[in-house]
Amino acid sequence: MVFLAIFIALVLLIIITMFSRLSLMVEISFDSEGFQMEIKVMLYRILKLFSWNFKEGGLDFFLKKKKQVPKDKKKKKGRISAILNLIFSKDTYNHLKKNMEVFIFSVKGRLSTKDAALTALLYGNIWSVIGLLIPFIPQKNLVLEFYPDFRMETPDFHISCILRVRIIHIIKLIANDYIAKARRGENENYGTASN
Repeated sequence: MVFLAIFIALVLLIIITMFSRLSLMVEISFDSEGFQMEIKVMLYRILKLFSWNFKEGGLDFFLKKKKQVPKDKKKKKGRISAILNLIFSKDTYNHLKKNMEVFIFSVKGRLSTKDAALTALLYGNIWSVIGLLIPFIPQKNLVLEFYPDFRMETPDFHISCILRVRIIHIIKLIANDYIAKARRGENENYGTASN
């Protein structure tokens, strides 16, 4: 009886987890301390699964070079390559476009530089980007409280965006990818790798 109760509790926990929402939070700020960026992946904004900070992590992973592998030593595609192909595929884009929700998109603060003309150009460019995004963001989730300041030299400008998607949609996307791979077979080679 105890095993049955544990099994039922485990099944309920799996079902609740599958239908819960996964949040991707991106926060960018320009202020007197300079450029800051933080990316978090959270479960219901309570449990942090992943966090990356620009000040701590930096962009060192972009600067690392992989050595070239001779053609006779090439192996099947690695896991990272397969994950990147899955993330940037057209199916992923179409699936997430239908199932992803913009929870909050906010642009707040004071936009200023040492040059008034540059401040005006930046202000106009930011509004043009926001104008492109407005059709995809519900108005109740859009917060725009920023202005140009032509007198100050240091900005105090913050952009934050929270995207939500249900975990079941991610699982469905991965399952569809594995089914497609099984149907066509996997014999692709890659050009760079480490031994």
